[in-house]
Amino acid sequence: MKYLKDIQEPGMGTWYFEIDNDGVAYRQMVYHDDGTCITSNRQHDFYHFMLAEHPLDAQESYYKEISQAEFEELWYEQLQLGLEDWHRTQSLFPVGTQVEGYIEVFFPQGTLINLLLEPQTVGITDTSALKSETPAEWMYPRYRVCAEVSGYDEVNQWVLLTRAKVLGSQYEEAEVD
Repeated sequence: MKYLKDIQEPGMGTWYFEIDNDGVAYRQMVYHDDGTCITSNRQHDFYHFMLAEHPLDAQESYYKEISQAEFEELWYEQLQLGLEDWHRTQSLFPVGTQVEGYIEVFFPQGTLINLLLEPQTVGITDTSALKSETPAEWMYPRYRVCAEVSGYDEVNQWVLLTRAKVLGSQYEEAEVD
């Protein structure tokens, strides 16, 4: 993995990326000038799940390569802000629990599932496994999913899901908002 920093135009904040050798972003943070931060592991009210959609070219002049330690320190600071919620999530979703939710977004790490029992709780499941047993027309955001909790991703504070099945119907706006 490589770690990049990009200082945007004034007022656009400082952007940080974790990318693989192909430039695909796996984690991203935006620190705004007012001190607020948006991270790719949590849904933002306005920006939804913010992660670069196209590969980044680390050779571009506006990117500065930084150390993994620098990136991880900033990421860890943000994880600490949600630690109480994360512990509550783990207690609400013990391993083996059957859960329901809906497809939120597709990331390089897998398919993010909004777990309905607790607001802002995110699960992740293997996209290729999900696709192998799901009609293509159901592989879209808002489609209902049932799955089993198999563990926890501490780096992103996501609930790991296995045996995920897309149920073939979508959640309506009124059901999730």
